[in-house]
Amino acid sequence: MNIIIRSTSFLLNGNPLWDKLTKNTKIDFSNYNDLFSNTKKKTFDFEILLIFSRDILDQFSINQKNQKNKLNKIVKAIESRAKLSKDTKYLIFFSSYYFNNLSENIKTNLSNNIKNFFSDKIYKSSKNNDNIYYIDIDNFFSEIGFNLCFDNRNFYHLRCPLSLNGLEIFIKTIKNTIETICYPKKKVLLLDCDNTLWGGVLGEIGMSNLILGQDGIGQAYKDFQKAIKKIKNLGIVLVLLSKNNEKDVRNVLRNHQDMILKENDIVAFKVNWKSKSHNISELSKELHLNSDSFVFWDDNPIEREVVKKTHKKVEVINPDKNVENWSRQLLEYKHFYKNKITKEDKVKTIQYQKRTKFLKEKNNSINEKNYLKSINLKPEIVSLNKSNYLRAEQMCGKINQFNFSTKRYNINQLKKLDYCKLINLKDIYGDHGRVGLFGLKVFKNFIFVDLFLLSCRILGRYLENWIYQEIVKLQKKLKKSKIIFEFKPTEKNVVTKNFIKNIKLKKIQQNELKKLKSLNNFQINKKSVYYENDKYFKNQIISIYEDR
Repeated sequence: MNIIIRSTSFLLNGNPLWDKLTKNTKIDFSNYNDLFSNTKKKTFDFEILLIFSRDILDQFSINQKNQKNKLNKIVKAIESRAKLSKDTKYLIFFSSYYFNNLSENIKTNLSNNIKNFFSDKIYKSSKNNDNIYYIDIDNFFSEIGFNLCFDNRNFYHLRCPLSLNGLEIFIKTIKNTIETICYPKKKVLLLDCDNTLWGGVLGEIGMSNLILGQDGIGQAYKDFQKAIKKIKNLGIVLVLLSKNNEKDVRNVLRNHQDMILKENDIVAFKVNWKSKSHNISELSKELHLNSDSFVFWDDNPIEREVVKKTHKKVEVINPDKNVENWSRQLLEYKHFYKNKITKEDKVKTIQYQKRTKFLKEKNNSINEKNYLKSINLKPEIVSLNKSNYLRAEQMCGKINQFNFSTKRYNINQLKKLDYCKLINLKDIYGDHGRVGLFGLKVFKNFIFVDLFLLSCRILGRYLENWIYQEIVKLQKKLKKSKIIFEFKPTEKNVVTKNFIKNIKLKKIQQNELKKLKSLNNFQINKKSVYYENDKYFKNQIISIYEDR
C-alpha cells in the first residue's frame, strides 16, 4: 500500500513513531505546507491531509468571512483532486485547536465556528465523492487532553504544533481509519443475554430484579445497549444467542422500561438450551452467511473458549473485565465501523427479518414453484449513477457466497466495463433494494462476464437464473456466439459453483483459452476456471418471473 502524508505543519517525518505505520505500507511525505502538489508521476492508495487551522488562518482576526473564504478554497481544491483521481482515497484530518492566549470566549467561538464551517463543507463533499473521508482529529486529541497533544516549543522551533503524544495519536488514527476502510467487515453480532445485555440471570431473579437502567452498573448495561443499537443502525445484524427461555427473553425486550433493544432490533432468536456452537452452525445456514461474518460477545469465558475451538472463523470478543468499558470497546471495534453508510445499511435488519419470514413460509409451502409465483417477484435492471455508486462498490467489496470472480472493483473500475448494471428486487415482502450486480466486457465474438454477484439474503428466489437469462438476451441482441464466465473458486462461493452446474455451463479447455487469448487480446487468470454457454439452457424455474 502506498500513502502520502501532507500537512500544513512539519510532522517530524524522521521520528521512530512513524514506524508503526510502515508495516506493509510505503509512506511518502510532501514538502512542508504542501497540500496539493502534482503527483501524476506516482499514484497513491491514500492521500492523508492534516490541516491545522492555525497554519492557514489568522487566529487573532475576528473577520470570519475572510477565514471561511480561505477554507472554502481548500475544500474546492480537495474536491478537484478527488474527482481527478477516483482510485485514491483522501483522508482529511482537521484541527481547529488554538493554544495561544486569546480571550477564552473569543477563542471558543472562533474555533467552533471555523470547525463547523469546514466540517459541513467537507462532509457535503464526502457525500458527493465516495473517495473523500473527513476525520475531526481534535476528537482524538481531546481524549487525553489538548495540553498533552500540543507543544508550543515544538511549534516555534520545529514548526510542528504536536507533542510526541499528539503525533502518536495522529499516526494511530491514520492506521485505524485505513483499517476500517480496507479490512473485511463483519456482518452479524451474536449477543448473550444474562450478564451481557443486563446484570443478573433472568431465570433465577426474574425481570423485575435485573440490573439495568439504575445508577452505577445498571446504567453501564444500558449504555452498552445504546452502543449495540448504534452499530445496528450502521447495518450490523443482531442475533440473540442465549441459554434461556425465549418467551422470558422476549418479555424483557417488550416490557422492561429500561431496555434499549427491542424485538424489532433482533433478526434471529437462538434462545434455547442447545449448545451455542450448534446454534451458530444453524444460524450460518439460515442467514446464508459464513461464520467469518460473525462476532460473538459473551461474558462467560467458558462459552467463549468453546466457540473459539468449534468455530475458528468466528471473531470472539473478550469483553473488558469492567462492564463500564463495554460500550466504548464495542464502538472501537474496527470490523463494525463504517465511514460511509448506504441506504441498504440503514434497513439491513428489516431486510434480514423479511428473509427469515420468506424462508419460513417457503419451507412450509407444498409446491415451491407455485409459492414463488405467488409472492409477485419484480426484478429491475438499474443503471449505475451517483445515487448508487457507493452501493455497487460496497457489493463488490463484501459479497462472497454468490460471486463468480470475487473481483473487488471500485466505482472507477466498474465504470470502465462495457456494460454494468445493478439489480433491484421487489415482492410481497417489500423492496429488497440493490441486491445484484453484473458487469460485462464485449469482445469480437463473445460476451465476457467479468462480474456476477448476488446478495446472500435474496438467495432462494432464483434471481440468479433471471439475471443469467437477461445476459443471454443481450448475447442474442449483440449477435455474439457465446458468453464466457470467469469463476474463481474460494472457500465461500460454493453456492456459485452449484449454480454453474444447474445451468449446465461448459468448462473451457486450455487450448481453447489460448485461442481466445490470441484472437481477442483476452487476459486469462490462472487461478480461475472459465465456462461458456455452449448450448442455450433455459431452467424452467425462470417461469416464476415470467408467468404471473
